Amino acid sequence: MVSLLSLTVLGVIVFWLVDRLRKIGSRESGLPPGPPTLPLIGNLNIFPTSRAHLKFTDWVRTYGDIYSLKVGPGTAVVISSPRRAKECFEQNSSTTSDRPAVYVGELAYQGIQLSLARYGPHWRNMRRATHRLLSKDASRAHVPIQHAEASQLMVDIIEDPKNLYGHVRRYSTSVILAAVFGVRCATSDNPFIAEFFETQRRFEHILRPGGAPPVDMIPILKYIPERWAPWKELCRDFRARQQKYFHRLQEKCVDRIAKDQRNGSFVEYLLEHGGDYEFDYEKTCYLGLSLIEAGADTTAMALQFFVLCMLAHPDVLAKAQREIDDVIGHDRSPQLDDLKDLPYVRAIINELHRYRPGSRTAIPHAATADTKVGGYLIPKGSVIFMNVWGMGRDPELFDDPERFWPERFINSEFGTKPGADTTGFKDVPFSFGAGRRICPGMYLAVNSIAINVMNMLWAFNFDLAKDPATGLPIPVDADNTTDGILLTPKPFTCDITPRSGAKVEMIRNQTKAAQPIFDRFGHAGLEDVI
Repeated sequence: MVSLLSLTVLGVIVFWLVDRLRKIGSRESGLPPGPPTLPLIGNLNIFPTSRAHLKFTDWVRTYGDIYSLKVGPGTAVVISSPRRAKECFEQNSSTTSDRPAVYVGELAYQGIQLSLARYGPHWRNMRRATHRLLSKDASRAHVPIQHAEASQLMVDIIEDPKNLYGHVRRYSTSVILAAVFGVRCATSDNPFIAEFFETQRRFEHILRPGGAPPVDMIPILKYIPERWAPWKELCRDFRARQQKYFHRLQEKCVDRIAKDQRNGSFVEYLLEHGGDYEFDYEKTCYLGLSLIEAGADTTAMALQFFVLCMLAHPDVLAKAQREIDDVIGHDRSPQLDDLKDLPYVRAIINELHRYRPGSRTAIPHAATADTKVGGYLIPKGSVIFMNVWGMGRDPELFDDPERFWPERFINSEFGTKPGADTTGFKDVPFSFGAGRRICPGMYLAVNSIAINVMNMLWAFNFDLAKDPATGLPIPVDADNTTDGILLTPKPFTCDITPRSGAKVEMIRNQTKAAQPIFDRFGHAGLEDVI
């Protein structure tokens, strides 16, 4: 017969288990506020699986600029103001600079990709090596190829204005390829362009919040068989494709070194000095591909959004062109150093970053220790999202935040309304991240965007395309984007025309004059990479 003591012990165990299960998914004491939770799953039922930045920003209105979400037993914290971002990612950088364990990233990159790597010695070595290529001072060395490729971009637009989308992708890919692997992409129809961007887009789709099951917060999900988990197959296919063409790019560097035909590329340097950073052949390759991934897409996306905004706001285009004409004139094309004398053009670029930031929720951080932010607890192991979209949409900071209005950056340094609290604002757009994980290529990207925005304003007029059946203008939509970590504009139509025949001739001549710069990267192209 079962004794009374045994029944009592069994009852205590059952009560303890029920109590523990009941608490799973609930919000612990000290956490930031957030939506009501359900037992076991927490907020998993309402966690956004598409365009997370919109829901993250909607919740700000109810729960404030720091709030929490429970995903099973795990915790996610969303930071939605520059003030909280400064406190979290800069003042507490020692405990908020990690990345969460990303199972799909581990499948794809084996933990050695710069953006997703965990905080530790290997990441620090990658960051230290990258500083040699992309620091503010080092980025000045890439200005000649940026200007040369920008001239080529203008020629491409003149000859094939309907393919703006492809031309800006060629530009951004060619610049970062030249700096990192020492090769350039001369034409927008090169197979590498299509292969690279299509592969990236598919993988970004599962990296976004909700793009794959929350394996990292509910680890048992990693044991789902592959036939029921298509994201596993995608990750393995992604890795195989990347290894194929990035190994081939690296072999070109090896070949140039063997033939004493070095052109100063970053990977050449790493192949000869990798021991200083504890890099082997594979780690060198993956650092190179990390930089291509980060640099090719974001710059192209920014330029595509720039054209969309000019099409939607012809008054802004006209005002910017008047400033360009007054400062630059018509006898030469703009140079990067001209930007300091173009306040309205700078305002357009700043407003572009606010209005359509490159990464709307950034790559999440992870807490390596309990951290206090805004008086709330961010527990060790929490995933921390920086809601960049929400920062630029705060009505307490910005007048009419849904409006594209560059004048706000003429009226104040950060585009904020009079009397707004600008704690945490900085010169670098928040879309590049914050703290120790801020994008190392931000200076190269900022320079590319500035050079091409000035060139396009100086060289071209942008008009809405006409419907051939009705003759009516075809409207553009800046919200018609892909859905991933980067919300890239989907292809759109427009009419682009040179502002004068004299400028066309000038553009062609300066592109011919840039041939010695192109020749530096001409020992081997991309023909055999794909």
